[in-house]
Amino acid sequence: MAMRLLLAATSVAVLVSARASSDGSACTAKSFAIPSWFVQDVKHAEGVISFNVWNRATNYTADLACETTKTGLNACSVQGTPSSNDTLEASVEISGDPTTFHLKQSWTCSDREKSLKFTAAGNNSAAADYTSPLLIKGSLTSPVSITPVYPDGPKGHDSAGCSSRSESPTWTLSSIHYTDEPASGEGTVAFKNFNVLVTNPANGYQASCMPGGSFGDQPDLAHLMCAGYEFQSSSVGQYPIVTQASFDPETSTFTLNQTWFCDDVDAAKPLQITATGSSTLPLTCTTTPGTRNQTNTYCSTASSVTLTGQSGLTTTLRPYALEDPAPSWASTPPRGDGCTLTSIFAPRWQFSAFRVDGGAVSFEIILMAGDRGFQYPIPVYQGEAVAGEGGEGWYECEVGADGGNGLPLWPYQCRFRYEEGEEGKGGMLLLDADWECRDLDRVHPVKFSGVTNTAVNTTLECETVDGVSQCMTTDPGYTWVAPISDVTW
Repeated sequence: MAMRLLLAATSVAVLVSARASSDGSACTAKSFAIPSWFVQDVKHAEGVISFNVWNRATNYTADLACETTKTGLNACSVQGTPSSNDTLEASVEISGDPTTFHLKQSWTCSDREKSLKFTAAGNNSAAADYTSPLLIKGSLTSPVSITPVYPDGPKGHDSAGCSSRSESPTWTLSSIHYTDEPASGEGTVAFKNFNVLVTNPANGYQASCMPGGSFGDQPDLAHLMCAGYEFQSSSVGQYPIVTQASFDPETSTFTLNQTWFCDDVDAAKPLQITATGSSTLPLTCTTTPGTRNQTNTYCSTASSVTLTGQSGLTTTLRPYALEDPAPSWASTPPRGDGCTLTSIFAPRWQFSAFRVDGGAVSFEIILMAGDRGFQYPIPVYQGEAVAGEGGEGWYECEVGADGGNGLPLWPYQCRFRYEEGEEGKGGMLLLDADWECRDLDRVHPVKFSGVTNTAVNTTLECETVDGVSQCMTTDPGYTWVAPISDVTW
């Protein structure tokens, strides 16, 4: 199957009819995250290609037919009566095998506090004998210009041979170590430990296993904690590989249960595979005397061990599931909006750590996104005075040390003006800031600008240190939130 993904607007297209509205649940969130279509039920007849289009963000669907009498782009038309307000443009490009499907569409989502119009376009190719749904990922040109990033998926899911090798599951066990140090008397605690590196040759996935904690914080060899690539990567998606393992020191038996994923044969038919295995490890042990006549035991293997597994349940998931983003609109509890949607629908800054030192203002700031991850507020210091007409009282921002690292939820540049309040009270802070969001497209961030006019609505405590007046909020943990107006992007 030949496939490629390119953004392309079609020069030859006609309007076709819709069969579903775009006002369904989570239309807006889906339109930002997965503006895309399935081309399915493709049929090749003499001089005609027919197929069905399904918009994954809106549930819109339409049946199309395209006359393919010439090489190059061929327009597609609806099978039925066209709708007067439909905006789908479709064409197919014929240049031998494969066939390239081009789509462009606009739609409006009204499931949020304000309606938004979206426009997306994309294309993809498939061989004539490809019968599965074909995914066409779109790039948005409205309301923002982005190509949404998709997860990489679980480790090795699309590596050649993943599915076939999974039919006879095995694992390679290496770096095996077992430690048994008995208690040496009153006031001492016995210590047991087990470590192993598990490699699945079907997909190249490696998981490091070690004891989990149990009652009394003793290592629990019956419930090993196993983690690998998914522990260090945020791009796995909604289907991480899961590994469960145990070790019985009495019999030197290691038991493994693992679930992994393959879609190397057909991304539209991803497989979820579960297998188990159990084996007695060929441990070589040495003993050493402890400090109080107890015997400490240390075991390992001379080389790696092959563990043969037994296949369990294999399930076919929905098409292209392994590289789809985790649906924020379906999470429990909801994750909330990220940087981009927050900036469009409810842009607000959270301020904290406000203080005035010798007339110089500083504060900390972060965008009030519903899904902030591990992001923390950034300090902003008073920089040079803004020169020129209209700059009176305005100062450039000096954003904290991490401000140049391209991290989200912070202004990358700003200027502010502070008008002092009555003695012992905060004044008015006016902030003109620029920030950018990379949560949907890391390569092409969306740049936002907006103005905030807010009161520092708290009391200030002031003191003079070495002749310099220092004022800060009475409550060091005081924070407040203020809306951002006149937002543009």
